[in-house]
Amino acid sequence: MSITLRVLLIVSAAVVLLFVVRKLKKSQMQALDSLFWLLFSLSFVILGIFPEIAIACSALFGFVSPSNLVFLYVIAVLVVRDFCNSLRLAKLEERLNSLAQAVALDK
Repeated sequence: MSITLRVLLIVSAAVVLLFVVRKLKKSQMQALDSLFWLLFSLSFVILGIFPEIAIACSALFGFVSPSNLVFLYVIAVLVVRDFCNSLRLAKLEERLNSLAQAVALDK
């Protein structure tokens, strides 16, 4: 893995950390969501400091380059996160509809 990618991983993790802490202080983010982003950025730091992990995993899974594994990891994690957010949003919409119907019946 190139030194540029390693530095980019660590810098992006620091930016995410600062952004999450700022949003938590302003009460604009829930603690559970912030935990996800903090762990996600921690994984960037780990991959940036210990590139041997990415190299070993890329060799194990047959990737040509460890950077391809890192990109796939980021995409996969974010797709799973988006799916979880979609499920949560659907549940909230269902609860909102139920609440709106209950209020309409009370009036």
